[in-house]
Amino acid sequence: MQLKIYSLASINIDEVYHVPHIVKPGETLSSTQRQENAGGKGANASVAAARAGAKLHIVGKIGHDGLWVRDLLSSSGANTDLISVLDDTATGRAIIQVDAHGENSIVLFPGANYKVSKDDACRAFSQCSAGDWLLLTNETTGVADAIAQARACGMQILWNPAPMIADMVSSKQPVDMVDILVLNETELIALARQYDGIGMTEGADEKYTSIARQVLDRLGIRAIIVTLGSDGSVGLVRRTRVNSHEVLVSSDSGSSSQSVASSAKSDDDIVVIRMGCAPVKKELIKDTTAAGDTWVGYFTAELVRLQNASPESVGSLASVTPTMVEHAMTFAT
Repeated sequence: MQLKIYSLASINIDEVYHVPHIVKPGETLSSTQRQENAGGKGANASVAAARAGAKLHIVGKIGHDGLWVRDLLSSSGANTDLISVLDDTATGRAIIQVDAHGENSIVLFPGANYKVSKDDACRAFSQCSAGDWLLLTNETTGVADAIAQARACGMQILWNPAPMIADMVSSKQPVDMVDILVLNETELIALARQYDGIGMTEGADEKYTSIARQVLDRLGIRAIIVTLGSDGSVGLVRRTRVNSHEVLVSSDSGSSSQSVASSAKSDDDIVVIRMGCAPVKKELIKDTTAAGDTWVGYFTAELVRLQNASPESVGSLASVTPTMVEHAMTFAT
């Protein structure tokens, strides 16, 4: 039986405005171009995972103004049967400024994304099997309930907690119930500052690795991946006794099979994997919107593919090994 991904997805209509620079406080600025696209962090990651070949079901809500977005998601290969259409609420919106260098600034209107409830998760996960994945962000309501429900069903959980919530820890969000956290450097620091005793080393090359290691130790989860924009990404994966002997895996991306890559190093029970950025010339970069979401989708899809190739490990700590994570990071990059 093939593992599936259930994506609790924010679904937006993106209004993209191309501007000479990101507007400053008190400034009025004319845009040079306007586009309207399908978006939402969850929807973006879902499309990427589906296009990468994953069997993916989207769980979410839209208004009638977003029917065309649902059709687009379906055309990407995702199953959209679990997307509800509301009569009294508009689809979420994102107002996006993109400057001449491809950098962006985003304002969100949550709309129907904030109508997702515990009942939606229960309805969706009634179809799941143990070992299936829950993929989610922080752009919908019902996140904590979905994580608890998924854990009770024996699902694996990957959480990209963006946008980061200032009271994630004090409000008892179930961060320690997930298997993998994927954050960018800003989100990592924001999360780390919510815990007492985590050292925030400044100026050192190992800064983000050190912070991620302390968060991983505090939470006791399997892995933390930190995306670093043009600096690539770094993954910290817990090596347990049961997976201390790595199983060789193959990757369609063409990378060689080896137990742990030359970019990885082991320190105690945690393996650190460093991944460079894709070799794209800076002048070719037009827009970085959804780059991180796309990375998450491809990463999750490849991880699921590798687990499907080793179904005997699913349900054990050995089902997410440093080797698998490294291959998934390579594929996503």
